[in-house]
Amino acid sequence: MSSIKEQRLQIRVDPQRKQLIERAADATHQSLSAFVLQAAAVHAEEVLAERPVVNLSPEAAQAFNEALTQPALVNERLAIALQRPRGFRWVD
Repeated sequence: MSSIKEQRLQIRVDPQRKQLIERAADATHQSLSAFVLQAAAVHAEEVLAERPVVNLSPEAAQAFNEALTQPALVNERLAIALQRPRGFRWVD
């Protein structure tokens, strides 16, 4: 994927951290910019994936809201499954 890079990102860093990042970039055979950008993007995706936000269309949001307001239906198969012993246990 090729894209034109029009935006600039500038940061200040202490010498020890810069040296650490440079060593890691060298170890992965990447430029310093490529290494920092990749690491920041990966971390950004992880942070955003942990957020409890779901974007829905207005129709999907209405359907979701209606489903939440309806009482849960437990059919016979589910009731039997819920009574079986579990093969796992919760670990807190």
